[in-house]
Amino acid sequence: MNKLLVVDEKVSQLIKKADDDTCDWNLERQRLQGMINDGALIDRQWALSLIDDYCDHNKTASILDYGCGTGILNLLLLLKGYSNVHGVDVVEKFNNKILKNFNFEKASFKLVVGEERLPFDDASFDVISSSLVLEHVKDIDFYYSEAARVLKTGGVCFFNFPHRLKPYDSHSRCWFIHYFPKPLRKILWDMFARQSGAYLNDYLFLRSVSEHKRIARKYFSHVENISVTRMKKKNFVNYNGNSKVRHFAANLMDLRYVGDIFAKVFTLCASTDLYLKK
Repeated sequence: MNKLLVVDEKVSQLIKKADDDTCDWNLERQRLQGMINDGALIDRQWALSLIDDYCDHNKTASILDYGCGTGILNLLLLLKGYSNVHGVDVVEKFNNKILKNFNFEKASFKLVVGEERLPFDDASFDVISSSLVLEHVKDIDFYYSEAARVLKTGGVCFFNFPHRLKPYDSHSRCWFIHYFPKPLRKILWDMFARQSGAYLNDYLFLRSVSEHKRIARKYFSHVENISVTRMKKKNFVNYNGNSKVRHFAANLMDLRYVGDIFAKVFTLCASTDLYLKK
């Protein structure tokens, strides 16, 4: 697959050019929207489809990306026509100028410091999305409580994160080391990981799915693991492994009687998707 054909990659390239005043930003916006309308591949299609389905294409729905990074999901939502899209993160990777360039003046990015509360009023959002963030959060109780605080009654959260039992850790690019106690993890990561063990111990806080669900139930009326639904999807744009193997796994999950068993086994090797409703 030619990654240049993926919309996310085009967006990422333009984010890096946010300070380029010679760029024709109106034309670039039209091109991106044309790609989306023409059905171009989107790496974050799963996250977008969850939001689309919940919002029933209500483009005025208020959406927060809780830990938005460079803001690719935010921009994809805006390009799809959502007008009330906001992002927060503890690291200033998002360049607010990109919103001005594309004339998305109602959208915003805000920086939060440490464990301070989110800079929004109670019951501000219809949808909160979080992808590959919770594994870096030390105090997940506070994270879930803040999500619930700024979410409207009846609103939903879609949280995606790697869990404790997932055998491969993509951050250290190591197998099984995160299963061990912290002192031993540090030694093994120092030997085999691309970062130091001390850094990874302070950066990575992998927890079991059951622990996430236990804490989430304190703040949400409905907590559901929807990982199997994602695993059964056959659009593997965001899959970096062998696509033939992934297709074979999807076919196994579709088998009558035993498909659900395969699905549950495979989800142990993948990131978790939690659906939360307030």
